[in-house]
Amino acid sequence: MDIAIIPAYDPDQKLIELIKDLHLKGIQNIIVINDGSSTDSNIVFHQISSSVTLLTHEENKGKGAAIKTALKYIINNINPHTVDGIVILDADGQHRPVDAIRLLNAAHETGSGLVLGVRCFDEKIPIKSLFGNTLTKYVFRLCSGKWVSDTQTGLRAFSMDMVPELLDVSGERYEYEMNVLLTLAKKKIAFTEVPIATIYHDSNNSCSHFRAVRDSVRIYGNILAFSGASFLSFLLDYILFFLFVRIFDTGLEAAASLVYANVSARLISAAFNYYLNSTFIFKHKDDRLKSMVSYAFLACLILALNTILLYGLNDYLGLDKAIAKLITELTLFGVSFVVQKFFIFNKKRHTNVMML
Repeated sequence: MDIAIIPAYDPDQKLIELIKDLHLKGIQNIIVINDGSSTDSNIVFHQISSSVTLLTHEENKGKGAAIKTALKYIINNINPHTVDGIVILDADGQHRPVDAIRLLNAAHETGSGLVLGVRCFDEKIPIKSLFGNTLTKYVFRLCSGKWVSDTQTGLRAFSMDMVPELLDVSGERYEYEMNVLLTLAKKKIAFTEVPIATIYHDSNNSCSHFRAVRDSVRIYGNILAFSGASFLSFLLDYILFFLFVRIFDTGLEAAASLVYANVSARLISAAFNYYLNSTFIFKHKDDRLKSMVSYAFLACLILALNTILLYGLNDYLGLDKAIAKLITELTLFGVSFVVQKFFIFNKKRHTNVMML
């Protein structure tokens, strides 16, 4: 049998219609999670209560928490050998049952991994949705090194053996969906993409409960914090660089003073950056000595690339030292983030994602 999971927060008539359509398409086992909805939604939940398994959060805990509640229910109450596939849909009518069936069929065929329902984004898409999905695609590419066409899709299917993996992913709200992609990417668990219809009920996508500022901070929090630490380290490095340039200019040739100044500034700023990243960003408490050695190796590599690029931009292309320094730092930012997140401050080895 197949199971549909539908997290619901203050749903309307669209949820009732969705459940009817799912039943008509042959999906009889549906789990709906009332995620702390207001009493105004009681009439909706009352109408569907006899045709679904209804689970309730007394207060709103978030989409990620609702999905985990359903997954725990499946593990504790359903024989795993009877489950062919599981699909997650949104309650606002943006996912068609026919597309849910297509994802389940793909999950049956692959037998493992995560199936994503990817939307086609064109000029009819609300601008905030288009911007949000485009941004998260590139954030995910930066963090994982892999490409996913639609990182924000809520229509996802998988087999029963994926449930323990999904329960182990951190996050309680919208950040959970991005964390799932990042976690599975690191574990070499395959992604399969299936095109689906793109449905928005109005130009502002008003049915969505996504809170632009708060939920974006949750989704992008890790990279935003890393960017902040990198910016502080960059400022320190930038100030020290020009201070050391003045010091070394007194007794060395211009090219030599540039190299010595860059190396001296980077050694100090690298130590400062390691402290911020290991203590506050990645919260890495295990085997400090090993992470320090790894970070030192990375710092040396980045320093070598930094110095070569800086020297080339200034000496061969004739760019101003300040401009050359800025271009160099921006170029190496992404390299530093990926290596630190997935190699130095993470126990699990960085892995690949198969895109089908």
